[in-house]
Amino acid sequence: MPGVAGVSYDVAMNDVTVASGSSGGLALSPGQNEVTLETYIDNEKIPAWWASHINEGEQTTLSVQPSVNAGLLSKSLPAEERTFETDMLSSFDSDEAQSVEVGDQTLMTVESTDASWGTATENRTPLQFSGTVNNPNDAPVSFSKLGYEISMNDVTVAGGTTDEGVEIGANSTETIRVDAALDNRKLDEWWVTHLENGEETTLDVQVFAAVETDDGTKRVPLPFLSERVVFETDVLGGGEATTRAVDTGDGFGVEPPTVESVERDWQSTDDGTRFSTRVVVDNPNAADSALSEVGLDAQYRVALNDVTLVEDGQQTTLGPGRTELQFGDDVSDETITRWWTSHVESGERTDLTAESRVVADLGFAEAPVPFPAEDRTFETDMLSGFSESEETVEVMGMPVATLHGMSTDWGEPTMERTPMVVSGDVTNERRQELTIERFGYEVRMNDVVLADNESRVGTTIPGKETRHVETTGYLDNSKIPAWWVSHLENGERSELSVSYYAVVEYQGSEYTVELDSMSYNETVETNAFGEE
Repeated sequence: MPGVAGVSYDVAMNDVTVASGSSGGLALSPGQNEVTLETYIDNEKIPAWWASHINEGEQTTLSVQPSVNAGLLSKSLPAEERTFETDMLSSFDSDEAQSVEVGDQTLMTVESTDASWGTATENRTPLQFSGTVNNPNDAPVSFSKLGYEISMNDVTVAGGTTDEGVEIGANSTETIRVDAALDNRKLDEWWVTHLENGEETTLDVQVFAAVETDDGTKRVPLPFLSERVVFETDVLGGGEATTRAVDTGDGFGVEPPTVESVERDWQSTDDGTRFSTRVVVDNPNAADSALSEVGLDAQYRVALNDVTLVEDGQQTTLGPGRTELQFGDDVSDETITRWWTSHVESGERTDLTAESRVVADLGFAEAPVPFPAEDRTFETDMLSGFSESEETVEVMGMPVATLHGMSTDWGEPTMERTPMVVSGDVTNERRQELTIERFGYEVRMNDVVLADNESRVGTTIPGKETRHVETTGYLDNSKIPAWWVSHLENGERSELSVSYYAVVEYQGSEYTVELDSMSYNETVETNAFGEE
């Protein structure tokens, strides 16, 4: 027979009751009756449910518990349960290496990324995301301050900045960690958008570098730590929850400075010589960008055979467009002489090296700026004209001796002088003995007299016999700087003139004999600073 009954129910998500309702008195017909009930979810319970969902590994069991009341009788009906899971952080976990490019330069390589929830409460949900990055550059990469913003369907649920900067050392690997926390008080607002959007949410995690400018704090996105995912649920329908990643875009949105050109020059001055380098650096960012002004710290060194010519540095601010930097210094006579001795010690070979360390302060990070390295070699062969020369010594038109197998080699130079060791064999063509008393020599480079002297030999050679002779002459190294100035003024070109004579004692008299075949003129050219 017909009766009057009431139906009530509770809806729980992970034991958090989010809705309750009842029908009041219903007139029931005999047999099966279908009753439609409607209630509201208490959005104030969403933070508690969310915390349980996170703490259960992103899993929720939805339970609807109905009961029937008829008069003095009350009966609970079987609960209906269904479980759904989300996987919002899966897209953050990756072991796939990716390069982070700033302009044409690899700033760093991200080796892996991951994210994890902490233990959630009704008030907050901890979230940590990190990236293991390698810096392949020869200078550190540092981030002065990192910030983050997390939104769900455009409802901002977290935001903040790190207390300290991050530095990745040169050619090293570090892990960047960002500890965030969702404000669960914002989740009831998010929940409304989730339902209105057909149970679909875009979770957007944006990590950025904070740049302080005159116009306030600007953000430079760091896409390698950022992620955007879309997750869908079907809480009441029992469908499967899904998660998919959405492209967040690549790049920082800014460009680092680049070196456009480098010009080096070594010039003579009234006081000696000066080595200078002109560098043009381009800041490609517009005047209204976060990098309209870029701090630059540049250190520069030029050396010849490890003898430092210039060691200079500049700290400047680059505005938009091209900026010209000048590096240089006067080169002392002592430095030139030290280079010359190294040139001789290395077999008349010089390695020119130009090294630099240029770091741009991008505001959000310090990044190395590629600077063209210079490593070239130039050689001379000033003694080649003397090699294996042969000379007939004549006295009063009569051949008295033959110099053969003659050669000259550099000795061990000092700051004061450069030895020239002359050696060879002398054959006495007459029956009477003779003595090679001295060798005379003169060396000029571009009319700068580097040597003009005699060296003692004192070797007596019996008639028709051969003796080995050896003597040492010296260049005056105090004249090397003056020659080098003339060499530079002449476009790295010098006219070398070398002449020898012998003083011979024969039959009680001394004779000075010019050694024409051993004397020579040559052109010496270098290309230390021109085009290779």
